[in-house]
Amino acid sequence: MLKRTALAAIALALAAGTLTTAATAVAADHGDPSLVRTDKGAVRGTATDTARTFEGIPYAAPPTGKRRWAPTAPAKRWRGVLDATKPGSACPQTGIDPPAGSFSNDEDCLFVNVTTPRAASTKPRPVMVYLHGGSHTDGEGAMHGAQRLAAQGDVIVVTVNYRLGTLGYLTHPDLEKRGESGNYGFLDQQAALRWVQRNAAAFGGDPDNVTLFGQSAGSYSTCAHMVAPSSAGLFHRVISQSGPCAGTAGRRDREQALRQGEKTAIAIAAKPGVKDWRTASPEHLIERHGQGPESSPVYGGKLLPRTPREAFATGQFNKVPVLQGINHDEERMMVFGLELFKKRTTGDPEAQIDQADYHDRLEGEFGTEQAAAIADRYPVSAYDNTPALALAAALTDGNFARHTLATGRALSRQTPVYTYEFADHEAPWYQDGVAYPKPDFPVGAAHTLELPYLFDLTEHEPLTPAQQSLSDAMIRIWTDFARTGKAGWKPTTPTAPNVQSLASGPGGIHPVDFAKDHQHDFWKTLR
Repeated sequence: MLKRTALAAIALALAAGTLTTAATAVAADHGDPSLVRTDKGAVRGTATDTARTFEGIPYAAPPTGKRRWAPTAPAKRWRGVLDATKPGSACPQTGIDPPAGSFSNDEDCLFVNVTTPRAASTKPRPVMVYLHGGSHTDGEGAMHGAQRLAAQGDVIVVTVNYRLGTLGYLTHPDLEKRGESGNYGFLDQQAALRWVQRNAAAFGGDPDNVTLFGQSAGSYSTCAHMVAPSSAGLFHRVISQSGPCAGTAGRRDREQALRQGEKTAIAIAAKPGVKDWRTASPEHLIERHGQGPESSPVYGGKLLPRTPREAFATGQFNKVPVLQGINHDEERMMVFGLELFKKRTTGDPEAQIDQADYHDRLEGEFGTEQAAAIADRYPVSAYDNTPALALAAALTDGNFARHTLATGRALSRQTPVYTYEFADHEAPWYQDGVAYPKPDFPVGAAHTLELPYLFDLTEHEPLTPAQQSLSDAMIRIWTDFARTGKAGWKPTTPTAPNVQSLASGPGGIHPVDFAKDHQHDFWKTLR
């Protein structure tokens, strides 16, 4: 068997016209853990005592030149051994607001990173493909080190770069001549999933057991794949973190996106030094996080004909087991962002969210009539007289919790779904000097703060021993779900959310009355 494998490797290499690749393939077959042969050529990664990591592997052709604002194209075969010991370039982004991503203006950015356990296995391992967050405008796969997740969970982890911002999601009438415009970042994700199908086995993974998971924008992307007919069969389970599918965030309809695209093109063309928006350099196309046009999957076309809410209601979606959840204090991170913006614009380093800011934001989110009712339900006096905490509670319950419950109800009628809530109220903040100063109010279990429990993130404060135990438990939950499609508690049903709270310390993992805690009876009375 070994001889036939080696001969097959040499034949494949000769067909590609490279004896170096053949030698690499044979070496890999003879047990060199840092060498793997992919469908496009051999890669050399890094092997430690616990894991193997292969970074910067091209899964598609560079989306440059005529490939800008075009469907993802296949990668070319390479000669010799590809150096996979460091990440490839992030997709173009400003990198101004760390730690969402790093600055890049390099459009040659379509890479995957693969992490596997070091130990050999007698059977293929589950594969977990992670889509990063960052509002579809920031981030990169290499942000999320996966050595601990892979080694402890005995899984293969793949992290993905995909086109972002205007380069990833511009929808414009002039681009329709080349086919349906927009969703280029989503097409990149599909191409990465197809790469996994072709190459999982080479890394010891099972292409018939692929879990697609993501956080925030990455979670909304998993929702899009659940309803995309062309994503069927590319994954077999979904983990959705902080991006409930039944909400309206993280998506646009085509008419809206086309109108926005025309305005965006005009704005690009008006920038100094730009002759034609179609050929503008990347630095003219990227905007600071939250200050450019909205970027997110576009629904209502051939690629994404139905929104998740519509698809779940009609049963026209890819029915796979789902693990979904949010963080208990999601919107404290966004409210902190509002406070930082206020400090910057006023020039007052002591500026805080006040009562007027609280009401203005509620009106902007929910309209004047509903804002008054919400303010009565979430009085500042009930939140330590801190407008930031009252606002964060209202936004968390209105924008995240109620849509999580709606998602669970809709999905559980047709496919297994489990719901969690990350609730570690002392979750680690960022280390001094890495990103942001700590807010003036308690951070709690805010948006993104579950990530250090799953990934190797050096910019955060270290986990305490109790939090490390929670991290071990969460890795076990995530990877067991990837392995079996089940979590360690009762599934959600149309009438019972059955939410599991995940927190550190004795009794920190337990069932919770999620609907009561997030005042769902009140939100049901609103439109």
